Amino acid sequence: MLLAVAFDTVILIGMFVTAFWANSLIMGAEGLRGLLLILFESIVFLLLRRIHRGRTHSFDYGPGKLEQFANFAIGTAMGLGGLWVAATAAYRWWHPPDQVRLGLDFAGAVAAINVMENTAALWLLWRSGRDGSSIIMLGQVRTRTAKLICSVIVLCALAVNAVFADQPIGGAAEVMGSGFVALVMLLLAASMWRRALPSLLDRTLEESQQQMINRALISHFDDYDGLVSVRSRLSGNTPLVEVVLGFTEDRKIGEIQRVVDNVAKEVRQYIPGSLVTVVPTALSPGECQENDGSE
Repeated sequence: MLLAVAFDTVILIGMFVTAFWANSLIMGAEGLRGLLLILFESIVFLLLRRIHRGRTHSFDYGPGKLEQFANFAIGTAMGLGGLWVAATAAYRWWHPPDQVRLGLDFAGAVAAINVMENTAALWLLWRSGRDGSSIIMLGQVRTRTAKLICSVIVLCALAVNAVFADQPIGGAAEVMGSGFVALVMLLLAASMWRRALPSLLDRTLEESQQQMINRALISHFDDYDGLVSVRSRLSGNTPLVEVVLGFTEDRKIGEIQRVVDNVAKEVRQYIPGSLVTVVPTALSPGECQENDGSE
């Protein structure tokens, strides 16, 4: 990932230089899209370093929310950038700009290098994440695949624009290529929002899932001395359940652990994929009487 980000940054400089030199909206739009994706990839890279070095303890539920916030923020910037590119492309359809032929040739060369760089980066990322153990790496492989496809289409549009720079077909290629990049940016923004919003907004579990938690607690009702609290929420697509069970002071630690393990196991069976935490706590004599229903 570090090599991919480094090479992307070098290519990005070439994109912006040629965009201004050749007055190419295609290259400017591709550079803007690439800049936003580099920012996101840099954040993901830093998260991976923290995970690899065991430095995610500062996050209560892992670093997922930070990644999703980056998704949302960069997705918003991507959407605004896509709207700007689409509006500019529409303006250029009716007001064709003057373009520098040599600059267009150089832009085509930069686009070709970008295709080769995306191909090499995709190969390296696929080799690193092909075992499927890292969701973040799988996401990077999918993102890089989309970037490679887009870069090939941009190269074709730039080639037509450069060959037919003084003809209407060249201007049409400029507008159509820019419109394609704008569409990709908008779709990518929508995808980032769709992935990020559910994770940023904690939700309650479905009623059926809450009933499953109650069912597990009822089946072990005689094994614990008090039910202190039950908290549950949905973080992204992962159900999080925390149960605090009370035990009298005369209970043995082995017996308490057996109850804790059995309750957690049953909740996980009822709600596959859930993260379940069962916490034992000591009950005072007063709390024991309340749980017994006595005064």
